[in-house]
Amino acid sequence: MPGRAGRLVLAFLVLVPRVGEATVQDQSPITRRDTYWLGAGLGLGSEDFGGQLNGSYQFGANVISLRIASTIASTAGLFGDGFVDYGLLYGRATRGAGEHHLLAIAAGVAVVDGCRGGGIFSDCRDVSAVIGLPLEFQASYRPGKLIGIGLYGFANLNRMRSFGGLTLGLQVGRLR
Repeated sequence: MPGRAGRLVLAFLVLVPRVGEATVQDQSPITRRDTYWLGAGLGLGSEDFGGQLNGSYQFGANVISLRIASTIASTAGLFGDGFVDYGLLYGRATRGAGEHHLLAIAAGVAVVDGCRGGGIFSDCRDVSAVIGLPLEFQASYRPGKLIGIGLYGFANLNRMRSFGGLTLGLQVGRLR
């Protein structure tokens, strides 16, 4: 009987390490880390010019963003109507660790403020703040771990005046 028990113990000791090795090999060698960045951009808006500042945090496929997005109308080169939103957004992103790109889309809640009728000879009339639905799209190329460039699309749907824009901007942070 001791011979048979010894063989079982020996077989157990030989097989268990091999099962452990197979399990380790099945796991993906890519580790996904949380990333975060600050972004700023200028471009075209529904009122003529558009601009945005954002701070985003990505964990897994989830993205949380804080943003300020604005459009400003131009009258003969002088600023006129302007609207800005201050938003908190949640969305999803497609990006793997080590990849050089990010695609993200998000929606949330924002406070929208603005003015109408401003220009060189008249003051801007404030419009009372309203709650809006902010939307964003981010598509960026990240050649390094700390700096990237990208397109940032934004929109805000609200009862005062809906607006949107597309900016080209810079991202700085822990991108990969």
